[in-house]
Amino acid sequence: IYSISLTIICLFIILSCQKTELLDEVFFDNSLLNKISLNVAEKKIIISYETTLNEPFIEHVMQTSPSARVLTWLDKNIINFGTVNKIIIDIKKASIIRKEIEGKVEVALAGVTKKQNQYLYELNFEVLFILYNDTDHVLATTKAEVFRTTTSSKLISLNERDRILDNITLNSLIDLSDKSFELLKIHMSEYML
Repeated sequence: IYSISLTIICLFIILSCQKTELLDEVFFDNSLLNKISLNVAEKKIIISYETTLNEPFIEHVMQTSPSARVLTWLDKNIINFGTVNKIIIDIKKASIIRKEIEGKVEVALAGVTKKQNQYLYELNFEVLFILYNDTDHVLATTKAEVFRTTTSSKLISLNERDRILDNITLNSLIDLSDKSFELLKIHMSEYML
C-alpha cells in the first residue's frame, strides 16, 4: 500500500507540473535583406540619433539596439564601388517606445470579467541618404522612414518582452530595407547597379 500511494503521489506531482514554454529566438540575417550597390567612391555612415534612457524609450534594455541593427545592415548591405562621388547615410531615428494603453483585453477569471491594460510598442526608423559629388555639391537625397507597432499584455516575462522587441526590430528592418531600395531606385537610379 505504501509503494502504491508513493507512486500515485509521484505521478500526481509529475502530471501537475507545468510545461515550460520555449520561445524561438529571433534570428537577424543581413543576407536576407536587400543589397544595394552604389557607384560611389566613398560611403560614410553617421548615427545622429541619441538613445534616451528615460521612459517611454526602451531600446536601452535590448541586447542589441535598433540603431546598431540598422548600422550593421547599412555597413554590410550598402556596397560602394566607383572612383567619384560619396554618399552620406545618416541614421536620424531608431527608437522604440512603450506606452501603457487602457483595457483593450477582457480577462474572465472565476466568472468575473475585468479589463487588463496592455503595452503598445512603437518603433521608428528614419534614415537619410545624401549623395555628393567630389566638390561637395548635393546630387540627390532621399529619406526612408518606417513606423511599426505591436501590443502585448502588461504581465509578460522579460524573455517575452525581449522577443517582442527583437521581432518588431526585425520586421521594421525588413521594411526599412525594402523602402530604402525603392526610394534609392527612384532618386538615385543612375548611381545604382
